[in-house]
Amino acid sequence: MKKIQKNNLPSSTIFDDVYRTMIQKIPATIIPAINEAYNTHYDENTQLQQLRNEYLEIGGKIITDSLICIGDSLYHLECQSWPDGTMAIRMFEYDIAIALEGARKQKDYSHIKFPQSGVIYLRHNNSTPDVLSLTVEFSDGQEVVYNVPVIKVKEYSLEDIFHKHLWLFIPYYIMRYEDQFDTMEIDTAQRSAMLADLQEMVATFESYARNTKQTDIYTDIMQLAKRISEYMLRDKKITKKEVNRIMGGKILELHSEKMLKKGRKEGEKKGRASGRLEMLTELVISNIKKNKPLAEIADSFNISIDEVIQIGKKHGITIAH
Repeated sequence: MKKIQKNNLPSSTIFDDVYRTMIQKIPATIIPAINEAYNTHYDENTQLQQLRNEYLEIGGKIITDSLICIGDSLYHLECQSWPDGTMAIRMFEYDIAIALEGARKQKDYSHIKFPQSGVIYLRHNNSTPDVLSLTVEFSDGQEVVYNVPVIKVKEYSLEDIFHKHLWLFIPYYIMRYEDQFDTMEIDTAQRSAMLADLQEMVATFESYARNTKQTDIYTDIMQLAKRISEYMLRDKKITKKEVNRIMGGKILELHSEKMLKKGRKEGEKKGRASGRLEMLTELVISNIKKNKPLAEIADSFNISIDEVIQIGKKHGITIAH
């Protein structure tokens, strides 16, 4: 599996960036979401192809979140943080671009085929429909109804997420509590209830990952979940500290810890553990001296920002944090 090497995620686009990072770096996470949206039954090891996510149109550029090909089927999924009254027509616009691109590739200009499309809403309200609909009326009076299924992430319980392997939703799990953040900052009992739920989520996911030997996927997804929580709790000092303890504490095995364990094991066999650690240290120091952002350095080597700072201090480099 490819390591996540995403730069600092801009706060204004963090939800989209986390989604795209998972799709690009951990593509298997999209398959259960496709199964959920379209009632398909693909195995998580099903081979898929990620297609070009940019389609040009007259007057500008259309950017799609994810375009996946499985066999002969094409799936287009968009991730939205809020319901949008214009989403149906935007999806129609995207799908026209995708269909026209497909016709050009097939050199069949008499037939265009739309992808199977869906929208993932990270938030929703009582008026958010289960299906987005748009009626297209042609000049001869013929009408075609264009429907797009909607997935509402907050409707999925922790049990649902694990039963259906919807790992794509885990980084956004804390969002279901966002309306309570202000109260939690001063209400210990309410904060404790959320922390217990997050603790269960992390422990269950870790246990599953260990049993299925997918600890890399677990670690990468939890790093993204921590980014979402840090952004959402950026002005909630107490709650943020306690959530970080769960997301990055004893339960969460960081990839750096795994690297050290692997290094020690290989060192016992080949005597190269110290060399591996020295190489990691040299690379980190080199990046610090180039004034690269701490988060970027941490992501590049799958270690924490605190570990970057500690490596710098050990080599006489004071880092403002």
